[in-house]
Amino acid sequence: MNAPRTCRSVMPSFRAQAIAFGASLVACFFLTGPRHAWANQTEAAATSPDGRNSIALRVDAGLKFEIRRDGRRLFDPAPLGPVLAGGDMLNNSSRIVDVQSENLDETFPLVWGKTATVENRCAVAVVTVESREEFRWQVELRAYDDGVAFRYRILSHGGATDVTVCDEATQFAVAGNPTALFTGFDKFTSSHEGLYESRPVAELPEDKLLEMPLLLDWADGPAAAITEAGVRDFAGMMLQRDDARPAVLRCRLSPLPKRPEAAVIGPLPLASPWRVVLLADEAGQLLESNLLLCLNDPPSAELGDFAWLKPGKTSFHWWYGAFEDDFQSTAEPGAFLARHKRYIDFCAAHDIAYHGVSGDGRAWYPQSSASYGVPSADADVRIARPEMHLPEIIDYARGRGVGIRLWVHWKPLSEHLDEAFANYQRWGVTGLMVDFLNRDDQPMNAWTEQMLASAARHHLNIQIHGSPKPTGLQRTFPNLVNREGVKNLEYLKWGNEVTPAHNVNVAYTRALAGPIDYHHGGFRSVSRAEFVPHDRAPTVLGTRCHHLALYVVYENPLPMVADDPSAYEGQPGFDFLEEVPTTWDETRFACGEPGEYVVVARRRGDAWYLAGITNWTPRELDVPLTFLGPGEFEAKLYVDGSLDEAEPNAIELTRRQCHARAPLPVTLAPGGGFVGVLRPE
Repeated sequence: MNAPRTCRSVMPSFRAQAIAFGASLVACFFLTGPRHAWANQTEAAATSPDGRNSIALRVDAGLKFEIRRDGRRLFDPAPLGPVLAGGDMLNNSSRIVDVQSENLDETFPLVWGKTATVENRCAVAVVTVESREEFRWQVELRAYDDGVAFRYRILSHGGATDVTVCDEATQFAVAGNPTALFTGFDKFTSSHEGLYESRPVAELPEDKLLEMPLLLDWADGPAAAITEAGVRDFAGMMLQRDDARPAVLRCRLSPLPKRPEAAVIGPLPLASPWRVVLLADEAGQLLESNLLLCLNDPPSAELGDFAWLKPGKTSFHWWYGAFEDDFQSTAEPGAFLARHKRYIDFCAAHDIAYHGVSGDGRAWYPQSSASYGVPSADADVRIARPEMHLPEIIDYARGRGVGIRLWVHWKPLSEHLDEAFANYQRWGVTGLMVDFLNRDDQPMNAWTEQMLASAARHHLNIQIHGSPKPTGLQRTFPNLVNREGVKNLEYLKWGNEVTPAHNVNVAYTRALAGPIDYHHGGFRSVSRAEFVPHDRAPTVLGTRCHHLALYVVYENPLPMVADDPSAYEGQPGFDFLEEVPTTWDETRFACGEPGEYVVVARRRGDAWYLAGITNWTPRELDVPLTFLGPGEFEAKLYVDGSLDEAEPNAIELTRRQCHARAPLPVTLAPGGGFVGVLRPE
């Protein structure tokens, strides 16, 4: 997409500099206001347009940064920058030799998102630093109304043409002792799927790698979330508590798979991703931020305009387990094809855009391995197993106006990427779930971009499972429709850990980073006392209204309708699932508290979709409706039909008049939720 962006002026020298740094920079700066430069200064700063957020850089026994909101220091001075081969840290013996300050002001449209357009407004300070004679580097600071960000660029390293980055010297020195909501892992290679804990920041575990976004919530003030953006041909990052200083979080880069002593190898100049701190008065307001998108490049003109891309809901038969016995030859002849036709008919009848095909208990492509997760060397993703009837499935779906999406393991896909994608486009496949990446090191991140670019050329939408956190890359590649990177409803097939409380925690952590694939749509809720994990025909914890609400609470342009068609048709609440959009014009946080509950409002056209979920605590809420603006509205509400946990599928449908001047009272059952559609009268 290359629509014109609103701007007032362009600074040619800075734009030329950005082009010189290549794809690692945000393309085409549009900067306004006076330009300032200072030489041999000891500090530099950027302050947000509203004056509330600031990030400052100063020389003080090395180069250090600090972050403030409303004048209050939330992050104490701490070092930043890379650790190079040989242990060199560029912030030692540093001096500031130049500062360029500007204001960035642009508006850009989105192909899809939680808003239709994004205002990219911030103060920028580009600080040139010398560390001894052989090192010259820059730190770029940005201050937005919803957070701050910084990155470094290594310009020269003596006469070297490339550089090896071993790790980060960057630290976040948290001021005070806010409560942290976090998940931790033992190693960099993982599915990034875990439970969340809440602890004072000084009590975070020392022996865990901490996933981002990591939420910090001060009892007497604001909230912050630490994460990263614009990870382009670089290693991903996690956090780790410092051994000696409990409130200090050290940045840790994912090491190279074959060189664990190093993380990034690249030519000079080399730019890091953005280190980001989202900021707001309360944690839920962080859900409104588009800051990660602002810190990524727009789509390349070479990829086209993405007019072919169609967000929408998708089935995914694997979650229900309807086909897992077919490869064992226990099904009747023709049953496999008939089952897929039944799903496709269901999708066509209920405006579900896509049907997902994974296999019949093993992958749809030939391989000697019977495991989805462990492909064998003979796996060939360029062809389909004949017994899968894939041509018939695709032809039948095309005739019914339903797109077919295929599941595929990333490893065999990487061996035949362009040829496989050309085949899929020729067959009529519309998208893929690419699974089991489980890494965010530099080679994997580079391959992911290669895969997304090839998919865009072949008009394929992509969702990634076994995925690291989102970093805003969907702005550059809008065909990246969502990522997993979270413990989600698939785990109810095997255990009881994905509870309503966990769903609430996800809203304040993983969901802050971007679109989230969660295996939506479980329509057979049971109480805690009745719950038993089932790999086939799984049940879910939390009320049916709770699970309807997830379609609004979480951003996702390609949400699953993951249960069997028989679980939906004729059931209360399914009409809302049919109606709810998957992309939005506006997103607003209504109310909530981390670990307890959350209520989110999203607008499509003139209709507001309002939804909330709670943990196991029942609640009576007065939901503020100030986001509505003037006028009278009619609210169609789906609320929990019983406060008895033994009746989680009960729904009460009501209609009420409402307006922005008064809150909306709603009662939530244990593990409950509600959804509403508010339209002007």
